[in-house]
Formats: sequence, structure tokens, C-alpha cells
Amino acid sequence: MTAPDDGSQRVTDLPPGGGRDVTAARPAKTSAAAVFALVFGLAALFCALTAILSPAAVVFAVLGLILAVAGLKMANKPGVTGKGVAVGGLVTAFGLILGGVVIGGLAAVVNDKTQLDRIQHYIDNARAKLPSTQQVRNQLPAK
Repeated sequence: MTAPDDGSQRVTDLPPGGGRDVTAARPAKTSAAAVFALVFGLAALFCALTAILSPAAVVFAVLGLILAVAGLKMANKPGVTGKGVAVGGLVTAFGLILGGVVIGGLAAVVNDKTQLDRIQHYIDNARAKLPSTQQVRNQLPAK
């Protein structure tokens, strides 16, 4: 059927389905992997804050990291959202893993007597190079 000359559209000219675009009416869905990545990342954070549950924090962080990567891949598909949620899970999980490695490395250094002696030697050398309080006062302008 042809459209009228005034530019309006007749009811009979609507596409099949009553004029609604069925694909546009569906809301985008958030990726389940992205949501679980954030959940596992936050669970790892809460477990890391307690000394008893810190081994579970490592497991949750690794799971969160894996799910965050999967959530980011799924968020690139049409009709799927959750990229920000996946990034939040990725940052939380990766931050906890990186923090755990740093804390573990520091603990290893602190528990090694030769490393502590080396650090103390560096501190003593730095202090020896600093001017004394009297030398600093002598360099200040007089009032």
C-alpha cells in the first residue's frame, strides 16, 4: 500500500508484529560472568581482611580474575552489557593478587636476617650523609 501525500503513515503500512521492532524492545542483559567476577573479587577482598580466611582470598581472587576476562569478552557481544562490572571485578581481583605478591615478598625480605642487615646498612649510610641539626641551623639566615 502506498503512503499518503501528507507524509503520514497509515496503520496498514506498519511492519509485521504490529509496528514494534521486536529486537529493539529487548533490554540488554548484564553478563553473568562479569557479575560473578565482581562478587568473587569483593569476596576475596573481605577474606583478605581476615587472617583466617586469607587462603580463600587467593582462590576467590583467581576465580574473579578468570571470570572478569570472560565477562569482558562476553560484554563485547551485541545485547550483552557489563563491561564496567567486569572491569571492577578485574581490578579488585588483580589488585588483591598483586597486593598478596607484594606482601609475600616483603615478608620474605623481613624474615631474612641478611636482607635486614643490608637494609640497616643502607639506612646507616644514608644517615651518615645527612647534615647534623647544628649544621642545618648554621645555614639558616639569622632573624
